[in-house]
Amino acid sequence: MHSSRPSLPDFLIASVTETLARWLPVGDASLAPRNWDRDEWLAAEWIAYGQNALPWLCDRIAQARLALPASSRERLETINALSRQRTLRMLDAAVELIEALRRVGVEAMPFKGALLAPLAYPDPAMRPLADLDLLVREQEVRKSIGVLERLGYVYYSRSAEDFVYLRGQRKANVWHPDNVHPIELHFRIREEYAGLAYDLTQAMWSSAGRRAYWRGSQALVPAWPIALHHVCGHATSDWLIQRGKLMEIGDIQTVASRITEEEWDAFLASIPRSSARFVYPALAVTQRYAPGSIPEHVLVSLRVHLAPTLKTWADTTTLAEASESNPRPRSAIGLRLARLLARSRAERLAMWLRSLFPRRWNLVKRYPRLAASPFFPLCYVLINLDRAAHVLKLRSAR
Repeated sequence: MHSSRPSLPDFLIASVTETLARWLPVGDASLAPRNWDRDEWLAAEWIAYGQNALPWLCDRIAQARLALPASSRERLETINALSRQRTLRMLDAAVELIEALRRVGVEAMPFKGALLAPLAYPDPAMRPLADLDLLVREQEVRKSIGVLERLGYVYYSRSAEDFVYLRGQRKANVWHPDNVHPIELHFRIREEYAGLAYDLTQAMWSSAGRRAYWRGSQALVPAWPIALHHVCGHATSDWLIQRGKLMEIGDIQTVASRITEEEWDAFLASIPRSSARFVYPALAVTQRYAPGSIPEHVLVSLRVHLAPTLKTWADTTTLAEASESNPRPRSAIGLRLARLLARSRAERLAMWLRSLFPRRWNLVKRYPRLAASPFFPLCYVLINLDRAAHVLKLRSAR
């Protein structure tokens, strides 16, 4: 049920999304939805499930002592308990893998949820973990894959930045602790915005230091300014392609609360002027939904480097518009990104071309066998025929 969009009016899903986005980060009882009916709670379940925010929602419900339909309360409490168990089990799996890699001379750096859950969140189980992201050096990928296979993980897919391996069987509930455990083994940390690449790999390695990690273990982890830098770049990418999440607001809010004044200075120093466009939107959205979480001087320092169209988008776009709560098709989204992000005609052309011809390994999930074969150029024919058919279908429906 939670994996499929509920058959509810789009305006209702949008309204519930915005209520959650304003209420969950702040926790103000005056923002709590005390008069929602069954349909609104059904929408809230779907949104929180898909946007990785079930523990957050359940925590706020308890704090506000909200009354809600018994069926919704039972489903939320059940999935929340499973999600919390999953996070702890996934972190144990992260330690198992990090230590196994270290024994063969490979240093692995956790990032995204694998970093934030144990080290940024006061209660690690509040941060759901669908998968684990680890960074290794590119020359050590083969050795790392051997370790993964010895631990029972099997190959699933790859991209231009990582290899994905799985352990376990799929369950209907993605937050079940026994649901498949994916490992994304990255050798490059690069966010791509339809042809514009923003690579933070070297920055992550340069800032890293060994520290206490989880249940007495140690791991190599990035400094908080660089960790926040990456979280923002990733969140901006998701928001631009209509996959924004409540969890990302929580991640940025949580990490920002740990950063000192000196670290904010280091954060700003790590962002080239031309790259402010990849970082500011995530900070602006977080500040709008969690007022006071981002220092004003940080926002001002970055905003000055943005084009007017991107400033307007970052300052006005809602989570309902920039997430899967928005039913608008995502076709031709690369062209929209070009209009927002490109700083020159050359960049705009590069983005258009990359939108039409994605990187080969980024096509694996859509065409797994074909993309891995010598005939992979046929993927470009198929994907663009699909897009053309979709556009024609939309026009004929008008």
